[in-house]
Amino acid sequence: MFQNQFSKGVIFTCIASIFWGLPQPLFFNELNHVNTIEVVMHRGLWSFVFLFLILLVFSNIKEFFKIFKSYKKVLVLSITAGLIASNWGGFIYAVAQERVQDASMGYFITPMISIVLGYIFLNEKISILKLYSVILMMLAIIFLFLNFRGIPYLVISIGTTWAIYGLLRKKINVSPSIGLLYETFIISLISIPYLIYLYQINLSSFLNFDIRTIVFLVLTGIVTIFPLFFFNLGLKYIQLGLAGTLFYLAPSFHFLTSVFILEEDIHFSKLISFLIIWVAIILYIYDTMRKQTI
Repeated sequence: MFQNQFSKGVIFTCIASIFWGLPQPLFFNELNHVNTIEVVMHRGLWSFVFLFLILLVFSNIKEFFKIFKSYKKVLVLSITAGLIASNWGGFIYAVAQERVQDASMGYFITPMISIVLGYIFLNEKISILKLYSVILMMLAIIFLFLNFRGIPYLVISIGTTWAIYGLLRKKINVSPSIGLLYETFIISLISIPYLIYLYQINLSSFLNFDIRTIVFLVLTGIVTIFPLFFFNLGLKYIQLGLAGTLFYLAPSFHFLTSVFILEEDIHFSKLISFLIIWVAIILYIYDTMRKQTI
């Protein structure tokens, strides 16, 4: 079906990125009547259930139990569990509040935040073009701050939690699927008592709404695992830098979805900020691709 391994990698990574960008915001928009924290708790719980069953059948689940033998892995992955839950919460809240554009901008600026974190914590060098990208990102955030007379907390929260998550995951030797299994396990330890409590006080959306809501809450697990599977599959055939560049399809589709499907208003100041960030992205992609061809 595919001519070569490289084509497989590109196609699989694009499937994941487009799924993150288009179906996901539309999917979570169907749950905008459910409290954001409850959706996050269900997402963590059902992701753990489905991922555990999949890895139990198709992979070596022993790697998951080996994590508990390393205090460093337990500590770091427990922190990343909190970060990914916060990131999910920010995205789901953005969809519910008709602010998908803010989520899009948050994911757009993530690589630039990662550059700064890599420079500070990993002693990674910053090229001139990447430095320009970071400066442009900061200008876009400052422009938003001046025009909306407030700090764009949602944009910064989504961008920083995802960037710090990537930084910490890079520092430990755990496969993405096993790492996510542990993270969702930690979230589930909080989810189960929280969801039971909601049921006891008659505030649970899982049983108090229609069957459609129940099905969508359960499917949050599949929606989480599906793109991750294809993204990791794509990484087997292409370089991480290229995969990261293709990931820009996700926030691009977030933006398009927010404007043309969810019909969110786009303020002129936000459009200017997006244009500044897109210039930064072009510089970032050009620099990344240039180094891969050298």
